[in-house]
Amino acid sequence: MAFDPVLMIMQPRHIDESINSLKQNIDIPKVWFRAYTEPQVVWQMNKFIRETKFSHYIVMSDDGVVSKKAADTILKYGEMKEYDVFTGWMNMHIEPNGNFSRESTICLGWIPECKGSEGPDRDEYPEWKPMSWVANLPQDKVIRIAMANFAMTIAERELFLRFPLQTHRNDRASDHHWSYRLQRAGVKVYTHPEAFIKHLRRGWGPWRINWLVGNVESEIRYENMKWGSRENYV
Repeated sequence: MAFDPVLMIMQPRHIDESINSLKQNIDIPKVWFRAYTEPQVVWQMNKFIRETKFSHYIVMSDDGVVSKKAADTILKYGEMKEYDVFTGWMNMHIEPNGNFSRESTICLGWIPECKGSEGPDRDEYPEWKPMSWVANLPQDKVIRIAMANFAMTIAERELFLRFPLQTHRNDRASDHHWSYRLQRAGVKVYTHPEAFIKHLRRGWGPWRINWLVGNVESEIRYENMKWGSRENYV
C-alpha cells in the first residue's frame, strides 16, 4: 500500500502558535478533534481509524510547535517498515523565565507498573533524559525510546487497530497507556534528534489556556483530505 498518512490532532484548547505551525509545515490530510475530553477524543480517533483506510495515522497534541524539519523527519522515518512506531520528542515544558525545561520527553528502558489503579504518578515513568543529552547525540542517530508521547506519533493503521487508544481510569495519560501496552507486546518506539517539537506547556501541570472543552460544541474538522505534495517527503 502506498504511503498515505493522515494527521489527527487532539484539540482541547485553541493555541494559535501550534495551529499555525501544523498548517504551514505539514502538507498532508489533517483532522482536528476539537473540544473533546481525553476519553472522548481517543474514542473518536479510534472510530475514525476504523472507518477510514489511510496507510498511517499520526497522533498530535495541541500544544506542540512543529517545524518543517521535524515534520519531514517524522514522515521520512515513519514510512520505513523497520520502525514499528516513530514519534517526535519535545522539551517537557517551558520554565517561568521562558527557557526550555532541563528534561526532555525522551525516556528509555522499562515503563513500570502503576502503583495505584487510577493512572501513573509523575515518579512512575522512567527517568526523563536531559535536553543536553539529546543535543550531544549524533544528528543522524535513530533512538529506541520507551514513550510514544503523541508528538506526531506515527504508525500503520493495523497497529492502531491492534492497540486502540485508551486513557487510564483517571481519564488521562492516554500516551502512557498506549506506550505501556506497546512495550508489553514487544512493539518498539523510535525517535530522532531532528524530530524535535517545541512543547508550549508551562510547568508540570496542564496548561489551561483558551480552553475549548465545555465552552464550545465538540466537532471534527477535516482539512486537505487529499495529499498533494508527497514529493516533498521522499
